[in-house]
Amino acid sequence: MKILLLSTLLLITWPCASQQIIDKQDILDQLADELLATAEADLSYDELYETLAHLLENPIDMNAVTREQLRAGMILNEEEINAFIDYRSKLGPLLSTLELQAIPKWSPTTLRRILPFAAIHDPSTQVSKGLLQRIARSDNTYFVVRYERTLETKKGYTEFVDSAHRYAGSPNKYYLRYRTSRTNDFSLGFTAEKDPGESLTWNPSMQKLGFDFYSWHIQLIKKGRLENLILGDFQCQFGQGLQLGSVFGLGKSAEAITGIRRSNLGFLPYTSASESLYLRGVATTIKLVEHFRIHAFLSYKKRDATLDVDEPRISSMLNSGLHRTPQELLSQKQVGDRDIGMILQFHHQRIDAGLITYEKTLDVGLTPLATPYNQHRFQGNSYVNVGGYANATWANVTFFSEFAHTLKNGDAVTAGILGSLTSKLEMSWLYRNFSSNYFADYANAFAESSTPQNEQGLYWGAKYSFNRRVSLTGYLDVFQFPWLRYRMYKPSEGSEWMVRLNYNPSRAISIFVQAREETKVRNLSGETILYATDPGVKRNVWISCDFSTVSNLSFKTRVQASQYELGGITTRGVAFVQDVTLKRPRWSVSLRYALFDTDDYDNRQYVYEKDVWLATSLPAYEGLGVRNYLLLHYSFSRQVDFWFRWSRTQYADRTTIGSAGEEINGNTRNDVKFQVRIRF
Repeated sequence: MKILLLSTLLLITWPCASQQIIDKQDILDQLADELLATAEADLSYDELYETLAHLLENPIDMNAVTREQLRAGMILNEEEINAFIDYRSKLGPLLSTLELQAIPKWSPTTLRRILPFAAIHDPSTQVSKGLLQRIARSDNTYFVVRYERTLETKKGYTEFVDSAHRYAGSPNKYYLRYRTSRTNDFSLGFTAEKDPGESLTWNPSMQKLGFDFYSWHIQLIKKGRLENLILGDFQCQFGQGLQLGSVFGLGKSAEAITGIRRSNLGFLPYTSASESLYLRGVATTIKLVEHFRIHAFLSYKKRDATLDVDEPRISSMLNSGLHRTPQELLSQKQVGDRDIGMILQFHHQRIDAGLITYEKTLDVGLTPLATPYNQHRFQGNSYVNVGGYANATWANVTFFSEFAHTLKNGDAVTAGILGSLTSKLEMSWLYRNFSSNYFADYANAFAESSTPQNEQGLYWGAKYSFNRRVSLTGYLDVFQFPWLRYRMYKPSEGSEWMVRLNYNPSRAISIFVQAREETKVRNLSGETILYATDPGVKRNVWISCDFSTVSNLSFKTRVQASQYELGGITTRGVAFVQDVTLKRPRWSVSLRYALFDTDDYDNRQYVYEKDVWLATSLPAYEGLGVRNYLLLHYSFSRQVDFWFRWSRTQYADRTTIGSAGEEINGNTRNDVKFQVRIRF
């Protein structure tokens, strides 16, 4: 029966499939652009982008994929996930990715988006050779070398800057990455990076071994009862990220439904060059009996911190990862950070629940600087968290929740529901309540703040598909902060809403219009009344149109504008962006010309930019000026790829760019980047 079904699908779809070549980089850029469409913060999205890129290079085995892994991709809704799981359960393993077209309730749009991430693996190839042989002969092996720098001279590299702000190294940035992996079998690799201004030093006695940062991992998967083992650097994703959360969390975005839920993925290799908030040591998952697993980890690493010279205490932990100036070098690896945790998990069909306990210990006590807003921040050497999570699916509705408690301190709880109410309507709700004295360094829960602390909120999201071409999505989030926050003199409340209309008249044309408003209390400056505050209202509008021609030439036009009101003063900002991309069998080139005009930093415009493989670019356009970039990709062969990127920003409202050591004398900044990828 399955052979007959597959043969029929092949005959029907082969002519169409041959004409619809899927470009993985196009898929990656499209997903990144959609997920980051409402980005309003100077955050690093490299980890999320790398995760999507790795999935494209290592497609998921659809015969082994779990519900949680499907949810993590944020492509399928609950109705589509249930349809796939039911199809696989009734008819058995899939014979080919072409069979995905037979999944009930999967639209052609859904199929096009998921195909690049999907594969059907032959089980015999997983065990036909020894592990070392499989590693040596893996098709998913690559080595990346990247070089980048700013062409203009920054003040930190000149003799005119004082010694306290002079950079120790060159303005060049170097990046190396090696990784080899096989789905549900193994993964190993390393990453090395030197940031601009850091020195390349070889001094083993001082633990200076060339690059400023190294990361490595060895992972074994599905070895009997040992389901996962990672040595080296890793990250965790359990529950809803209240205690242990990694990169699989977007927060509020254009994906108003699935983006609010965290997927329970367990331990994952850490491959980013970000030098903080990762774990280093050993992590393992062991299947105890049917439906029960135990996850455990032990981590110890040195972290950057500001150490008080008069007494053994830390005033602040540093996460920038920059070691250029004498002060930054003095703060490097000043405190030992030990983390140990255990998770007991029960998973059966549509129920997933677990208990989590986690302890953090610092070698030196932390005493934050005394300010009104941080009185409830963590102080001391250690804290212990305990809690649990529960997820359940019924029909096309999913319930998810997590509770956590810092012993002798505060609590954190989050709970939500999402699902497909009809074939056209999807909805989501989420409640959260985080105490001011709840602590979790590795949390990545859904929140208005960057950490789940000092916040209460209620979120509602909806998506309605009128037909295959038109859909409307949006959310409303109301929140309050029971205690003071940075730039907020008093407890406050706020709200945020977003609505987005998507129109796809054909595969070649994609249009969306999006509006967003956020109200949040902020301190007033320059007032005679002490501690004066006022609600700040930020409004954004985006209009975007993508158009592709049959000759592999595509255009993207975007206009986005903002307005910010605070204390009776209104400021504005706008950006006009035009992208052009031309693709040929062995090369592609992308160009951008953008104009921007903003009254102040509150109206800065974030626009996603294409970059070299495994790198992201989401700069803030601020001031009055022009932004250009050129990205060239050339494939010498299937094994060797080359990228070149040049970007230029020219301002019309200033004579210097940046500040302190990053200051450039002039109104123009040029950046270049070269990258080579070799596949083995």
